[in-house]
Amino acid sequence: MTSKNPFEFGRELSGSELVDREEELAAVVRTMQERERLFLIGPRRFGKTSILRAASEAAEKKGVIVFRHDAEAYPSLLQLVEATVAEAASRLQGPIARTGEKLRAFFGALRPQISLNPLDNTFSVSLATQFGADSETKLLTTALDGLDELAKDTRKRVAVVIDEFQHIVEQRGSSGGVAVERQLRAAVQRHEHVAYVFAGSKTGFLSEMTNDPSRPFYRLGSRLFVGPIPRADFARFIKVGFKKGGFQVDEEAVAEILELAEDVPYNVQRLAHACWNHLRDAGEKQLDRSQVRSTLERLVRRDDPFYTQIWNRMTTTQQKAALALVQHRGEGLYSKGALGTADLAQSTMATALEALVKTGIARQEESLGSVRLRLEDPFLAAWMKLFVAGPK
Repeated sequence: MTSKNPFEFGRELSGSELVDREEELAAVVRTMQERERLFLIGPRRFGKTSILRAASEAAEKKGVIVFRHDAEAYPSLLQLVEATVAEAASRLQGPIARTGEKLRAFFGALRPQISLNPLDNTFSVSLATQFGADSETKLLTTALDGLDELAKDTRKRVAVVIDEFQHIVEQRGSSGGVAVERQLRAAVQRHEHVAYVFAGSKTGFLSEMTNDPSRPFYRLGSRLFVGPIPRADFARFIKVGFKKGGFQVDEEAVAEILELAEDVPYNVQRLAHACWNHLRDAGEKQLDRSQVRSTLERLVRRDDPFYTQIWNRMTTTQQKAALALVQHRGEGLYSKGALGTADLAQSTMATALEALVKTGIARQEESLGSVRLRLEDPFLAAWMKLFVAGPK
């Protein structure tokens, strides 16, 4: 029996905490070891970033030096490049006295200005050379060229991981984005000493980018989609977690957790976490289906201000489309019944749904030859049923 809640969410998980991701971990580690290219594509909340963390840790133990950055964490490509060059200085430098010499040799076109913090021997870098906004991508390709040459010189295996990679392309618009892809492909395909893992959560955008023969990234590397965890495996994990706390949980309660969370790992963990806390705080020993539902209601009531902001940012047409999406579970949304539910014309429904996907409220899920629209956060559906579509 343990007093620590075993269901973790809202942070990067380690390899030992992941549920049924052995195949994905093995594929990413293999890419890093063998200097290959991989596109890791998965919706938000599915544990993609945790897979990257666990794979990076495993690859590092095998002697690979992993540079892992989240593109969304940097307001500009300049800052992403400066972070990359600074990390190269710290991890591929050799003797500290030669660091400046090496950086000038391999990143000379960027004119890096380096400073050392003597307290912890960490480096910071600023670039004296800056390209115009229309050619800012050259900063990144030049840095990656230098990193490939530095990896060759040091004879070390290096892997570059860029999470939310689509951010680099999206922020430059459709035509500018293709130009970015073209420049990056021209650089990456020449590199023999660096592995690349490009990860992202915009599944439709990244699928089109890598599957369209007219796009530069077509067949640049292999693709791996991060899907839901098989229900049987997740159910077993949930049961074990409650058992560790000395609690009993019936089959219907486990199924209800998975159903209400729509198998999204983050939401499954969060709902299970809240149910575990409820049993502990209430001094109860068994979780049933009704307790799962009441726990979810408490969660969405607590998050009401957040969901209200999302709802109020939608247009009236988008709100109607979202309600239809929830009521029809994302399927047959252009059918007579769904259009009647929303009181929208087919073209208006299409425009509204496209806007929901573009703003990150909904996403397309393609599986087994069919396409379904789902909310990025399945708990938003519970909030809508409670405060918008349900009784007041």
